[in-house]
Amino acid sequence: MICLVIFLLGLAYQTLAQGNSPFHGNATQARLVGGSSNATGLLEVLYKGDWMHISSTSASYFTQTEAKVVCNMLGYGNSLTAYAFGPGNGNKLFGSLHSQGLVNIQFNCQGTEPDLTQCRGWSNSFSPSAGYQGYDVALSCERTQLRLQDGDTSHSGRVEMFIKGDWHSICDTGFDDSEAQVVCNMLGLHSTGIAKAYRGSHFGQGAGEIVIGSLTCKGNEADIMECNPAFDSSCNHRNDAGVNCDSTPVRLVDGPTNTSGRVEVLHGGTWGTICGDSNFDSKAVQVICRMIGVNNPHAFGYGYAYYGEGQGYIVINQLRCDGTESDISTCRSYEWNPPGSSSSFGCSHTQDAGVNCNGQTLIRLSDGVSEQSGRLEVLHNGHWGTVSSYGFDNHDLAVVCRMLGYEYSANSFYMPNGYYGQGIGEVLVRDLACHGMESDIGLCGGNWWPKTNPGDHNQDVGVNCDGVIPIRLGGDGNATAGVGRVEILHNSQYGTVCSSNFDRLDLVVVCRMLGYNNIPTSAYWYHGPTYAQGLGEITVTNLACNGIEGSIGQCGGQWPATRSCSHDNDVFVNCLGASEKIRLVGGSNNFTGRVEIYHAGQWGTICDNSFDRTDAVVICRIMGFQNPERAVAYTRAHFGAADSHVPMVMTDLQCNGLETTLGQCNPTWQSKYCTHNQDIGVDCCPSCQPSIVG
Repeated sequence: MICLVIFLLGLAYQTLAQGNSPFHGNATQARLVGGSSNATGLLEVLYKGDWMHISSTSASYFTQTEAKVVCNMLGYGNSLTAYAFGPGNGNKLFGSLHSQGLVNIQFNCQGTEPDLTQCRGWSNSFSPSAGYQGYDVALSCERTQLRLQDGDTSHSGRVEMFIKGDWHSICDTGFDDSEAQVVCNMLGLHSTGIAKAYRGSHFGQGAGEIVIGSLTCKGNEADIMECNPAFDSSCNHRNDAGVNCDSTPVRLVDGPTNTSGRVEVLHGGTWGTICGDSNFDSKAVQVICRMIGVNNPHAFGYGYAYYGEGQGYIVINQLRCDGTESDISTCRSYEWNPPGSSSSFGCSHTQDAGVNCNGQTLIRLSDGVSEQSGRLEVLHNGHWGTVSSYGFDNHDLAVVCRMLGYEYSANSFYMPNGYYGQGIGEVLVRDLACHGMESDIGLCGGNWWPKTNPGDHNQDVGVNCDGVIPIRLGGDGNATAGVGRVEILHNSQYGTVCSSNFDRLDLVVVCRMLGYNNIPTSAYWYHGPTYAQGLGEITVTNLACNGIEGSIGQCGGQWPATRSCSHDNDVFVNCLGASEKIRLVGGSNNFTGRVEIYHAGQWGTICDNSFDRTDAVVICRIMGFQNPERAVAYTRAHFGAADSHVPMVMTDLQCNGLETTLGQCNPTWQSKYCTHNQDIGVDCCPSCQPSIVG
């Protein structure tokens, strides 16, 4: 009788000690608390009559091996996955046990022990620690429950796991095809396709707490809890992970990167291509790029075998996607061609579709005068080609400069007709048609197909993003003096500017480039065969500025110059506009005589072509005579012809009467066709006294 009472009391004590969690075990009594089932939660053991939590500060103290021993103790056997949550994760999932505990026990189990007490690290002389120390050990003896939500097929959707009594989505940090493979294996979704991961809440956003912040799988794990899960997540539902367990195998071939190339599809065990007809648009591109793991709104596609012609058969024609699909198999199209089919849907490999998922066409500038200038070249099919200047405009220029990382400004300009030299290889683009806001020229319209329009390297376009053209003054002056022959650096050497159609608006821009932003009205330009001629090429002719440009590169003109121009017509400028020195020679007094002007270091005369009274008025005003409007003009060397060694400085004065220098009268400088028998003269009125002479 006494023995029966003792037995019943012992049984009652055991039942009270266990609380609501049933106990399973051999020798050591253990339980899991706080979880959504008896098979998941924080670990407690009955030690010397008290329930003790096990806490640790190191993942190596309690591992999957120790978890397997506990699950065996609790009667769950070896058929199910046993895993430990790792230090701290149990507390995040199941709360904390603020009671006496056994801290930092290194169990060192082998995994085959029937009881924790038989692991090498167990001792019967542990000293329990009062209060909470370290992290409570947590584990699970059952496989994680998963489901797929909101997919476009039963094999695809947002990944959700059941834990803490509810369904929770998983953060897409580190979630790639290896993690997708584990998820699909757990769900038993094995098919002819492949497992593909989707990020960025492709299948919509879940609700509630995101429990798992990241996973690191190899792809062969039996449960995602074996993938070193991180339970501390700063994710939001915009980053919910998804999978497609039956994704169509696709690959990109012959592109310059692993995210660009010709699209090929594995169908019936054979790789084939997609027809890049008019239905192959940005929506289809988005679906294909997501299938290879790139979610980029700037991705773009190509037709007409941009990445070369494929082999074999054409699998898909008339592909029509909404852009939201997870797989091209759910897009609309003609029925997919079976392997070995001779049908081509009226399409050929010259129309094979390609994509650029990173949204970046590889471009470079070659043979420029700075890193921001040069001939525009595009990488295609492993080789660099050029872009035609036909149809190229400032909208295209803006996109190119931004792609290269340079600022597009009012000073930026482009050069047509092989200005930076002719390239080699194919002319890849003709009539580029950007709107100016695109992030890549691949998003622009145009004729990208060299087989239909091979073009001519004589039209290779060049760009200059910073607007800097090296310029200097040579000949009769230097840049510091603001006077001299205009020379421009081109093709690694300085060339000159032809005077054909050069005018004051061009002068304003040239002087601005030289640092003279506000030139005086007396500034002028000139040319002529007796001035020091330049060497090398003539860089530009028929320059056509409107006066507001920051560089002559932004002006119209012929670049390079036509062969009809010679160095006799090299442009010289005077940006300072210093007062012109004029004197009268051969007259009977100070008010009359042959007009001579000091220019380029010597005195010279003016030819009488087009010379009239208005021109004489300007000359007399420059010399400082009062009432210059009374001036009289003389032609045909009225005051005698100058000696033959004296230069003929200018001809064809076209004054309007208001000028302050003769350079403003748009003269022709240094005419070859005048003689000193045509030297001009003036009479500034004998009744007027000069205030300035010379």
